[in-house]
Amino acid sequence: TPALILGVFIPRYDRTAFIMQETWNPVYAFLTGNFPLSAEMQCFWMAYQGSMAVRNGRNSDGKMHWFHAFLCSVLAGYAGATFTALWMGRPTSMLSNDLNMAFCIIAFAIANYSPYDIGYRLGNTMPVVIITTVFAQLFRAMGLVKFCQIAHEAFKSNPSPYYPVPVFGPILLPTLLGNFGGFFSKGFDGHLEGGMPWPFQNGLFCATFYHFFIHDEEGFVGVTLRKVVGGLPSLFGLDDHTFAVLLISTFMQVVPLLQLKYFLGPSFSPFNAIPLAFEKVVAVIPVAETKPGAGFPTTDSVPTPDDGPASAVKKRRRRKTGDSAPSTASK
Repeated sequence: TPALILGVFIPRYDRTAFIMQETWNPVYAFLTGNFPLSAEMQCFWMAYQGSMAVRNGRNSDGKMHWFHAFLCSVLAGYAGATFTALWMGRPTSMLSNDLNMAFCIIAFAIANYSPYDIGYRLGNTMPVVIITTVFAQLFRAMGLVKFCQIAHEAFKSNPSPYYPVPVFGPILLPTLLGNFGGFFSKGFDGHLEGGMPWPFQNGLFCATFYHFFIHDEEGFVGVTLRKVVGGLPSLFGLDDHTFAVLLISTFMQVVPLLQLKYFLGPSFSPFNAIPLAFEKVVAVIPVAETKPGAGFPTTDSVPTPDDGPASAVKKRRRRKTGDSAPSTASK
């Protein structure tokens, strides 16, 4: 093959990278969103996922008014794209990009008004659910990288005096991007009452990795992270940015696919072991009991108004004879 012929004239390490790049090039192209009609495919399937979520959820009985159902579908798919950019003083892509709203209309019509309800029926089949998830997750991965870059560019000129790059802004902004949909559909308490939802876990993990791996050139976190990764980008024939996008996109594809009802279910998370381990560590830490008189008072030793006088009675002060009032007999 051409790869092997050219590999004879280059070092063994570079030859391996060349062969792997040629072999996996279609996978690279997809996971980095670099293929024909990429934006159109991402926008349509993201809108379709939002329409199907409303049709299977709040509008399962079909009694919701069409305009109400349409706006709920738009926010189910594009809440992050609608509101996150406004935090940075930038125009929302729902106004600046005609593809988003156009595909929201098309996807809503297919999911709700197709002949014989075929758009809705096909949307609930396993192959279409997987396709929808794959392209919607690609949309989310590209959005996370984009908003991490936006926040870093906005804040990089004014980092704190304790670290060479801004830390929280470039991580929290892309994390919020994936959580606006949950906030709008479930409410603030409803989205968070079960603990940290998966969009928060995913956003914090992926945005943290991308931000420090790409933007932190001098800080100890970024330097250590690149040392841990080592020569993996070069092994695959990739630069650091492409490698980071590829890794994040792969992670955001694999886990949501495993969370489908056909596989491990929506409760699955690769981070589930972390809170369990924390609980076990806390459980074995001995708890010191404060006894009465050992330092801090306990509730048993503190008198309350209903307990009567305190147990410790102060000694009465003796009156001095000189200070006493003269008796009536001396007068």
